[in-house]
Amino acid sequence: MHFIERVLRNASAMAALAAVATGAHAGLVPLGGETFSGTGLGAVNTVLTISSPGSSTFESGAVGFGNVITGDALTGASQTHTRTLGELGVTSASTLRVVFNALEPGNAEANGITLEHLMLNIYSPTGTLLFSSGDITPVTFSSTFTGTGNAGFVFGLDAAQQAAAAAAFGAGFQNNVVTLSAAAGCGPAAPAGCLGATGGFETFFVANAAAVAAVPEPSTYALMAAGLAAMGFRLLRRRAS
Repeated sequence: MHFIERVLRNASAMAALAAVATGAHAGLVPLGGETFSGTGLGAVNTVLTISSPGSSTFESGAVGFGNVITGDALTGASQTHTRTLGELGVTSASTLRVVFNALEPGNAEANGITLEHLMLNIYSPTGTLLFSSGDITPVTFSSTFTGTGNAGFVFGLDAAQQAAAAAAFGAGFQNNVVTLSAAAGCGPAAPAGCLGATGGFETFFVANAAAVAAVPEPSTYALMAAGLAAMGFRLLRRRAS
């Protein structure tokens, strides 16, 4: 639990720093970390999966219109595949979320990663580019969750990009196609103190904001139930007296 709290504090700090750094920079911005589970391959609409080749510390890949896969992207529909906005359940630019799941196994102090690049495009069904997000400001996550699909770092479009993407959510927007490109680790544009992509693979999925809200763990539900029971008992005692 302490590790999870440290991850979330780290994610919140990165989000705050990125918000300051991107004041005049239009693009995807980190919104924080979520401790949801069940987001592994095949469980969600994964758009892009990348993995560092060999023993390198950098990975870069993309999936373009027509499912054109390039770079270090892994193939297979459960790993890298374009999706329509309808499939993803995204209904507006303001609710569009990109979730970055990092798989960097190691102990609690050695499983961080730097996300150097992340860009989203939306195409019409015939391949016309309707929207291209600005790139992120590189961000280093000093701690990540271990295990595939256990949690993710959530990104959304900033205000300028939400306005620019409005055209991609016109009539028939459900059939428009989403593509992604990403890079992680210590590449040419990585900031000082970057953390390499030395673990397994990194996945990116796109969803509606409501679908990636934090879900309380069973222990949280138990505490809530106990609290409600105690409140009910106190109310009964007051009425009896």
